[in-house]
Amino acid sequence: MKNIRDNCAIAGVYSKTADIPQILLNGLVELNHRGQEGSGMILANGKEFKMLKDSGLAGIVFSIKHSLPDLDNAFVGIGHNRYSTSGSLSEVQPFLENGIGIAHNGNLTNVKFLKEKYTIADSMEAAKSDTRVALAIINKMKGDAQERILAGVKELEGAFSFIFILKNSLIVVRDSLGFRPMSIGKLQRHGYVVASENSAFKSMGAEFLRDVLPGEVIKIDENGVNTLTMMSFKKLAQCIFELIYIARPDSTVFGIPVMQFRLKQGEILARHIPDVDFIVPVPRSGISAAIGIAGSELAKKKGIVYMDGLYTNPYRASVDGARTFIRPSGRDKAATEKYSANEQILKGKKICLIDDSIVRGSLRLVVEKVRKAGATEVHALIASPSLTHACYMGVDFGDAELLAHKMPDLEERKKYLGLDSLYHLRYSELIEVVLGNKIKIDSPEVFSENNFCGACFTGKYPISIKGAISKEDD
Repeated sequence: MKNIRDNCAIAGVYSKTADIPQILLNGLVELNHRGQEGSGMILANGKEFKMLKDSGLAGIVFSIKHSLPDLDNAFVGIGHNRYSTSGSLSEVQPFLENGIGIAHNGNLTNVKFLKEKYTIADSMEAAKSDTRVALAIINKMKGDAQERILAGVKELEGAFSFIFILKNSLIVVRDSLGFRPMSIGKLQRHGYVVASENSAFKSMGAEFLRDVLPGEVIKIDENGVNTLTMMSFKKLAQCIFELIYIARPDSTVFGIPVMQFRLKQGEILARHIPDVDFIVPVPRSGISAAIGIAGSELAKKKGIVYMDGLYTNPYRASVDGARTFIRPSGRDKAATEKYSANEQILKGKKICLIDDSIVRGSLRLVVEKVRKAGATEVHALIASPSLTHACYMGVDFGDAELLAHKMPDLEERKKYLGLDSLYHLRYSELIEVVLGNKIKIDSPEVFSENNFCGACFTGKYPISIKGAISKEDD
């Protein structure tokens, strides 16, 4: 089975008075940062379904390639933006089978066991992705659509946020460890929306109502928003990479305002500023932390200022669209083409680059450009610990492609990247961002002790990954 590893966007709408497809499109466009390879919708009107999906950005799929799907008297709908490393158009979500439509954000970690238990052969259509496996298992359960969903999700392990569409309702499910965020909003007129991030709500014409709780199964229909059941859990394992990179700066994730989190990362990084003329963010992911550094008392005392020494061509971005990290191929080429180094600012200066993380090492190409522009010294401060281990919970990196996994020695990585110095936030410093107070012990356990998953930094996974499909299995 090819591993379809999603870090996707999902959205849903229930309203008897609103324009369902337009609200869905507005939400999906706002969530493009979570996936740009495909987009799809399913609508329902109490009697039938209408599905439309294609490859590409949501705005292109539903404005250029196609018109918005049309279904008379539709009052319920779901949408999905796809981000994956492999697969074809047939794997663009949502999927629809036996009266149940599904949109999924995350990655199941017991897929291998589920396929064996329910006799789902690799050659079968149902085996092509973990989302298809989940839907196949749900449809093997007894009862009506709602009963099958309630029984089926109990079989699943890993990171999953689901929005299911039935002919008359939405059913929303979040895994019991709370890996991925998901929120509910209330429309200005009667109705509700659901989305991976609450930053989408304004464009959807909704106001934030509440988060879907970890382990919660919710039904949204003519009776409003009601909890059907709560799946038990021992401890939360919220993905801290959502706060570091994935989520939009204007979202609130796990109850934490993302922009405030990233500014605080910068404030803590300021403790480690080398003797330079100014700091330069790597756009766009390094901007928030760089602003946090520049606003810190330490930076002010040292007289270090923020300068935009790297230019991003907005017209290339408007055509290309994809964020460098989540592009499935050509990342090095993308990093080379994406940025221009401003010689007017950089020539003859000692600078410090600021970025949120180092995944595959494309920063090396940025450093080369900065040096060619005349910088005399190039340092880097990274607003997260070294990424050393694969994610099996829905973020696209495997062990073999992580720079810090291939080069565990910091000095070796510094030389490879062409830097004069390199510093990553420590585990304890990253958790300090959340707690607001210093952590005395820099231990890998600080993540689990504070309800976060930091397995990509520590290798300590909060759940068994023996049944997961890794990128190396592709």
